Amino acid sequence: MSSIVVESLGKKYKRYANHWSRLLELISGGMCCTHQSRWVLREITFSVSAGESVGIIGQNGSGKSTLLKLLTGTTLPSEGRFFLSGRVSALLELGLGFHGDFTGR
Repeated sequence: MSSIVVESLGKKYKRYANHWSRLLELISGGMCCTHQSRWVLREITFSVSAGESVGIIGQNGSGKSTLLKLLTGTTLPSEGRFFLSGRVSALLELGLGFHGDFTGR
């Protein structure tokens, strides 16, 4: 039995030219579509069994953090689904709190 099962997971964000475009779309109730859709993840499928370890490797901007945010419930997927058994904790953006002057070097 797998602990994590991901099936055709995808995330899409809306990209606006400026804040006024976002406001125009909000006020018009979606009648005036001013955004461009940008898929950051598409058709991700994998499973992880209990006791296995998995590493996510990729270039900057490849969607590693977005995938982890989806699995921890920080953001919702645009398509697909996933199943988790057990507890999931998020340690995203871990390097954000470190100060370069306090490395001890």
